[in-house]
Amino acid sequence: MKKFAFAKVAATSSLLLLASACGGGGGESTGDGEVPAELTVWIMGDSQPNIVEYFDEAEGAWQESYPDSGINVEFIAWPDVQTTLTNALAGGDSPDVIEIGNDQGANWASQGALVDITEAVDGWDEAADLDQNALEFAAYDGATYGIPWYSGVRTLYYRSDWLRDLGVEAPTTWDELTDVAEKINKEHDVPGFCAPTDFTNGIASFIWGNGGEIAVQNGDQWEAKLTDPAAKEAIEFYAGLSADDTVSPSSALGANENDGCLNDMANGNLGMYIDGSWARGAWEGVAEDPAVLDNIDTTVLPGADGPAPAFAGGSNLSVWSTTENPEAATELLQLLAGKEWGDKFAETAGFFPAYPELLTQDKYTSDPLKKAGAEQMQSTQFFPATPNWNSADQDQKILPKVVLEIAQGGDVDDVLAKYNEQLQETLNKPVE
Repeated sequence: MKKFAFAKVAATSSLLLLASACGGGGGESTGDGEVPAELTVWIMGDSQPNIVEYFDEAEGAWQESYPDSGINVEFIAWPDVQTTLTNALAGGDSPDVIEIGNDQGANWASQGALVDITEAVDGWDEAADLDQNALEFAAYDGATYGIPWYSGVRTLYYRSDWLRDLGVEAPTTWDELTDVAEKINKEHDVPGFCAPTDFTNGIASFIWGNGGEIAVQNGDQWEAKLTDPAAKEAIEFYAGLSADDTVSPSSALGANENDGCLNDMANGNLGMYIDGSWARGAWEGVAEDPAVLDNIDTTVLPGADGPAPAFAGGSNLSVWSTTENPEAATELLQLLAGKEWGDKFAETAGFFPAYPELLTQDKYTSDPLKKAGAEQMQSTQFFPATPNWNSADQDQKILPKVVLEIAQGGDVDDVLAKYNEQLQETLNKPVE
């Protein structure tokens, strides 16, 4: 197996360089479509050994067609993504191919950071088998700027031994969720369900699970829907869970699922919470008694009257606008995001493939912690497909603030009216 050398890169982010030892790096592209000696790929997250091995093998597949070309992979820590990409757009170090969170694509495309790959995708056979909603979410202003690489959904995790002893099934409705949470609290004297307020994905599922919407597009304008009856009922219900410390831990107020719920679940101090398929690895890092983890199972998200949709998270692969090798970069992107290597990455990283037909594979349906996720992948929705969603969610945290203020006693109608107006103004700001 090829060896990888790691080195710090001089930048404002904590970028890790995964330098190919036999890829023939350092060659110059002619700019005429020829494949260069090296293509750089930026990946978000840490350089985990299994991910390094994936790219080692993917480079071998690339070199079957282009033996004199290598792949240089750089890992960017998630907290540094915004700064690093902004610097790249301003003329700093930049990649050929880049992983972009699927809810970030429109933002970067609107800034001219990504290459329009519509023609290449239209002529690519495997595009027809991708999740078409995810592919559409990778578009901006009528053009395609990315290919879905993997998907991730959240499901409801619960203590299967506790529910079994209580003689109840995993909840699939809000009433059942409340009932089971109360029974867990009464029997085990711990919160039955964790409802963190800084949790847009979870809040959104409650809205969608009641038939509500966050915002809808009418022509060129976005109309915020937080004050609509369905959304209002869902937000008020979720905030009520957050405010009740017999249902949800007080530490979840103002917190996300990682800070407010995960540790308690891993250590037997919580009955249920919402998280993704990647949670198992995080539990293992904090569990004082690993045996607890064997009693955690998962099911699809509960809605008002039945299973609720989840946000289809995940990442796209895109071509960065300053690449000198757009044709080769697009071809590498198609290799990595194709069925074979897209599925391999999803399995390696603990996510799901972006191809619905692959979700029926035994490796997803036979694993208890993956089975519910594979089922949940059949019921997904997306956030408003506008670059301004990043401002509404990441910068202003509109949904988290709505829930927190209501949970802390704010008037429901006043809070919703205020933030509904803010959301609508934000989503309709001109995109420069």
